[in-house]
Amino acid sequence: MKSLAIVLFTVATLPLTLLGYSSSPPDGFTDAPGEGNCTTCHNSFPLNSGEGSLLLTAPEVYAPGETYALSLTIENAGQERWGFELTTLGAGTITVTDPTNTQLSGGLYLKQTQAGTAAGTPDGPIVWSFDWTAPATGTDEVIFYAAGNAANNNSATSGDYIYTTMVSISELESVPFGEQISESFKLAPSYPNPFN
Repeated sequence: MKSLAIVLFTVATLPLTLLGYSSSPPDGFTDAPGEGNCTTCHNSFPLNSGEGSLLLTAPEVYAPGETYALSLTIENAGQERWGFELTTLGAGTITVTDPTNTQLSGGLYLKQTQAGTAAGTPDGPIVWSFDWTAPATGTDEVIFYAAGNAANNNSATSGDYIYTTMVSISELESVPFGEQISESFKLAPSYPNPFN
């Protein structure tokens, strides 16, 4: 007599990549030093290939302690779902200004929410906005790292384009008091002479 073995398994035994991260990608995939990027899973195309783009709109310089409104924009013809992850690796403070579409993870990573994927929106551009408060004096350069996913909305990791961007912002140089006078300054004779 032969025995029949029945194998039962639960969803918990399935690889996590099958479930996707449409509500939030895992931390640490911004392409910052020591981090990977989303091509770890979404590897149908080489990084930064295709006709799409990822653009961070930010000031060229910052004043220490000041708050700035920034935005991240992604687009790619033919794609219909969108995601991103952004960090400064702790330089300054990122603040969520649109909790419907963005969220903060671990205090370091800004990402899209489930609603923020704009599923079914063709081509883009999709824009995510947030505030950034610059760090204290003496930080010099702050670098933003971001990875964006222009997905085809097939609920899998195939057919998606991954884009990365890196934006550097320099600290506004303060000029010590007394050095603000131009070297070409000179005192001219009074006119009319005598003064009234």
